[in-house]
Amino acid sequence: MGQTLKVSNKGIISFSTSGRYSTALIPISLRTVQPVFNRDVIAGLSDSAVSSLLELEAWINGEEFIGSREPQDEANVANQIAGSQMTLTNLESEMIIAIENHNTGSAANLVSQLSTYAEDDRRTTITTVFLRVISDGPLESLNFLLDTGLVDTSRPDEITDRGCLHEAAIAGRLDVLKLCIDHGISL
Repeated sequence: MGQTLKVSNKGIISFSTSGRYSTALIPISLRTVQPVFNRDVIAGLSDSAVSSLLELEAWINGEEFIGSREPQDEANVANQIAGSQMTLTNLESEMIIAIENHNTGSAANLVSQLSTYAEDDRRTTITTVFLRVISDGPLESLNFLLDTGLVDTSRPDEITDRGCLHEAAIAGRLDVLKLCIDHGISL
């Protein structure tokens, strides 16, 4: 059986689940309120929920997750790994800020700093930046990122599992959709 909702003209709401009815008296003025959903807020909440689920799964499997502590004898190795990752993370964050502030010169400088990293790390970083700034980044800056040749347009975001076409469509950015297609993204 399904769920049904009945509203009488006197403000009485009857809700049925599995054939049982519950009745509530709701003031008529409250019935006219319509929910308003902010796309960005919902996308942010979705990202947070997915990230939390991934951390919980890693914790259950005994893997490293944010907030975990390494044993004291492995501290030096962990610090070296965290140091290189932190640098990549900082570069990624700074590049997002540069793109959002229409500062392609600063973004170009940050891309050049990535040259010391393995190509896979560079591609992952630039692709992540591209996916993060699709919704509000200037078209010129997005074009700059694509022109680096390091954006993997087939790779979905690791948190949302959405690709660049999905992100552009959700943001209502027809200009970005056209830009991606012009750069040879496969449909």
